[in-house]
Amino acid sequence: MQFLRVFSIVSAFFFFFVAASPVADSKAALVARQEADIISILTVTRAQAILDATAIQLLAANPLTTEEEATAAFGKLTDTINSATTQIAAIQPVGTTKRQSSDDVAVLVAGLITDVTTLLDGVLEGLAGIPTIGGLFIGLDAALSQLLKGLEGLLAGVLNLVAQLLVNVAALLRKLALGLTLGSLGL
Repeated sequence: MQFLRVFSIVSAFFFFFVAASPVADSKAALVARQEADIISILTVTRAQAILDATAIQLLAANPLTTEEEATAAFGKLTDTINSATTQIAAIQPVGTTKRQSSDDVAVLVAGLITDVTTLLDGVLEGLAGIPTIGGLFIGLDAALSQLLKGLEGLLAGVLNLVAQLLVNVAALLRKLALGLTLGSLGL
């Protein structure tokens, strides 16, 4: 009877050491998942922002465009960027230290800003008859700036990489009066 008692204690002791415990995701896997989430959000945002900016460009080419139409189109573009900012803000940073940003994220962000600003080049002139056009660009500028700040919060150094990629677009950003975006990038 003593044998059974000793055997059960030894078996239980052995079981606790041998039994598989759930393994938490490694930090590298969490970082990869975080980066994949960010890339996915930015890819969808870039595609939608191109569509929204193209719609604004078409409105600017039409001399009969009303203030309501322009406001709605800019609102849609701003909402697209704000939606991405909200989604990115919901992603928790991995660990207590921020990781260095990836080139893929920087290229996507730079592409998003380049595409939008290139498509909106000339819109100021085309919609000059609309008194609130400056305010519409201010809203877009604030949305882009918030997106950049959210990304920098997750991926340290991403703004430096984006700024390096956007050096040639800085003049266009100035022309469109996107000062907050320029300031966020340090350009």
